[in-house]
Amino acid sequence: MNKPLIHITIVYDSQGDRCSAACGIDWSSAEATTPVTRSVSERFGGRVALEYIDLSQPASTPRAKELKQLVDDENIPLPMLVIEGQPRISGQFDIHLLLDAIDAEIEIKQERK
Repeated sequence: MNKPLIHITIVYDSQGDRCSAACGIDWSSAEATTPVTRSVSERFGGRVALEYIDLSQPASTPRAKELKQLVDDENIPLPMLVIEGQPRISGQFDIHLLLDAIDAEIEIKQERK
């Protein structure tokens, strides 16, 4: 099986403060993330691996620990979109920004070949 071209991580805190004005996607909700995961899969197929990390849960991987430390040290607003290990968007974002960021990353990778 081919390794995904791009690794995407959405970092959030399900126990964090909530915006009362419907500010964006609730990344802790399966009702919200299921269509996002489906859209990414339909648009990019196996070229993209998408994962969700909830910082309110005990860090189960070294990467989760590293991201929690980064968020804490830099006081980064959540949610945060991480592409290929680099924070790209912090604060509320929607599926359109997510898909645009993935498109941009794919384009950049293709130009580097």
